[in-house]
Parts: sequence; structure tokens; C-alpha cells
Amino acid sequence: MSDLSSFLSPPPLDEIKRALFIQPHPDDNEIGAGGTMAYLVERGAEVYELTVTDDRFSSGTLSGSELIAMRQKEALAAMEVLGVKNAGFLGFSDKTGASVEELAAAILPVIRAIQPDAVFSVDPNLRDECHSDHIKVGTAVKYCVMDSNIKHYPEQPGGEAHQDAFEVKILGQYYTDKPNTVVDIEAYREKKYEAIMCHASQCSTELLMILDVQSGILAEGTEFEHVERLRLLSNIHFHCFVLPVE
Repeated sequence: MSDLSSFLSPPPLDEIKRALFIQPHPDDNEIGAGGTMAYLVERGAEVYELTVTDDRFSSGTLSGSELIAMRQKEALAAMEVLGVKNAGFLGFSDKTGASVEELAAAILPVIRAIQPDAVFSVDPNLRDECHSDHIKVGTAVKYCVMDSNIKHYPEQPGGEAHQDAFEVKILGQYYTDKPNTVVDIEAYREKKYEAIMCHASQCSTELLMILDVQSGILAEGTEFEHVERLRLLSNIHFHCFVLPVE
């Protein structure tokens, strides 16, 4: 092999022209990667956000329908702050009983419709992750980036090919303990925090303080003051290969 460096290195963030960020709950994208989203938008990328569950069970004071409407309104406001486009709300309940396969079946058509260079979501293999929604959604996204270019999957009644089958080039993961990419978010901190605070029914100034401390800790050993750390994989790494991508 003539050049192993590209095979062993994460794909460059700067080459992304269209990105889809898929969050388990309203607010995950902004908390985990709001600075990255703002960075991509500033560089001219089209950035979309898809929300899988609706948080209907996360409050003891509001009814499910009231809470769903509030969470969606807050999510749309956060997207506006970041300059992100809405790819939809899939409407699964939080703590969903849906299987990973059922979630993937709902996510896959959105990926094919948008045809992003990169798809981002949570890392379902985060060592201490205990939230079933994060584990399920992150795993479903992994299935989808693998399957999006298979023209006859899922099988259609007449056996026709999916004309929108599309190859995703990059999988990005936030909330990860296996990062291989550092994003300098110093110029985007205020915008990230403004977007997070759009989720007023569930976010607080205390959360912003924790996130600010965390982004500073994550920056230790780098030339930056505040960062987000991501795991980026090119599509050659989606299956079988076990070499590290560092």
C-alpha cells in the first residue's frame, strides 16, 4: 500500500460540505457538538439536525403532549441560533421500547433524503453510558451509515432498487471516550451556550458551567483553551478493519 497515513488517520472535518447530526433527545447535539456544528456552518457546510425521541416522560409537571411541543419549540430555536436546518422529529418516546432495527428503519430514509457527507451522533460504546436511548440510537446510526448505499435494502415489495441509496463517507461520534479529533471551539463557545440555553425547560446555567470546565479539561495537552473531542471514521473503517484510527 503506497500511503498508509490516510488509512490510519481520521477523515478531515474541513472537507465536510453537508452534515447530519442525529440526536437521541432534544439538546444532545448542542451539548455534545454545538461548537462543531457552528464551526461547520461558518465554513459554509449545510448542517441538519434530526431528533429521534421526544422527551415525553422527562418531566413530572407537564403532560406528554405539552412537553413534546415545548421540546420541539426549544430544539427549533437552538437550530436557528446555530444556523442549522431541521431534518425532523421522529417521535419515538424517550426510554423507547423500539428496537435498534426499528430506529434504524426510521433513520435510514432521512439519511438517504439528505445525502450528507458526514453523519454524527452519540458514541453508543462510551464506557460508562447507561442511557438506553443513547445506546440504541448510536447503534442504529452505525447500522444506517453502513446500509445507506445498499440499493436493495430494505427489500421493497416489487424488488425495486432504492434510487436514493447513498454512500456516507464519514461517521462522527460525540460523547466519546475514544476521540481522535480535536475541534477548537473557542470562537463558538457563546453560540454553543446560547443554543443550549434555548432548551430552557431542561438546561441551566449550572450545566453551562460544567460544560465550560469540561471543554477546558479536554483542551489540556492541546494548543487550544476549549475544545470538543470527536471520533471520526471514514467509510473504509465502518466494517472489519481493526487498525487504530488515531
